[in-house]
Amino acid sequence: MTLANWLTTLRFVALGPTVYFTIRGDLSLGFTFFLIGFLTDLFDGYLARTRREVTPTGKVLDPVADKLLFLGVFASFAALGRISWGALGGYLVPQFGLGAGALYLYLTRREIKSAEIPGKAAAGATALAAFGLYWTPWGYELFWAAVGANVLSALYYFFKLHRAKGGTLAAGGH
Repeated sequence: MTLANWLTTLRFVALGPTVYFTIRGDLSLGFTFFLIGFLTDLFDGYLARTRREVTPTGKVLDPVADKLLFLGVFASFAALGRISWGALGGYLVPQFGLGAGALYLYLTRREIKSAEIPGKAAAGATALAAFGLYWTPWGYELFWAAVGANVLSALYYFFKLHRAKGGTLAAGGH
């Protein structure tokens, strides 16, 4: 197992304690485990590229680990009543769209795409929202900003895929 894939695996391991302690209301410990997971995300891709150890497994597991870590944090805050379950659903809609698009590309073209600028910006907004929910009174607002960024990112990828398939969005076009 590469060092980068080991760090990604550590993010999966951090998920359980993150959720457990956050739901119990021990936000300091919940945040500590979240931070461990978050830091592994900052370093795994860098290490994979610099050590020339980018693997198909890592390209799949990394975004799955990211999404599960943030889902765990946001679901924990929904359980605490800091965000509504409906708001959590609003976060999940673009995530499912992005996942479906990635699955489509893999099944039809055997492609595993890396994130582009809109996806990285949405990931940054999502991380800021998680930090905000733990430590600021504006966590709810930051959460909704992250939802908006994720929707815009999903739309970007959708239109990019649509254009790549030769589609048109002009009025009356099919």
